[in-house]
Amino acid sequence: MEPELAILVVDDEFDVAELLAELLAARGHRATSATNGVIAQGLLASADYDVVITDFMMPLMDGVELVGWMRANARLAGVPVIMISAQRDLPEAARALVQATLQKPFSPAALYAAIARVRPPARP
Repeated sequence: MEPELAILVVDDEFDVAELLAELLAARGHRATSATNGVIAQGLLASADYDVVITDFMMPLMDGVELVGWMRANARLAGVPVIMISAQRDLPEAARALVQATLQKPFSPAALYAAIARVRPPARP
């Protein structure tokens, strides 16, 4: 079984964020959800996460702004990010900031595979 990861899910659609967090928790991960980038900033500032899954288009602060903020923060710069979007083609600027992308709708298997690809090395 894969080691437990702390994963932050950020999506302005509350039901989507909660469903993804529940799917991840069922796999043994510690999943937290946020409904926008501003809330995610607060969570990222106060806790450590192994992976962030963020929506591309959100009010207040979109996924690109959130990841840009993370990359400018020394503590968060190396946290792997998976960007999710209903948009077929994400701009190259968005793709350049993240380790993986998923187009909505996606299967749980696709989500788990993306996490496996970006997951940080196991902690000693």
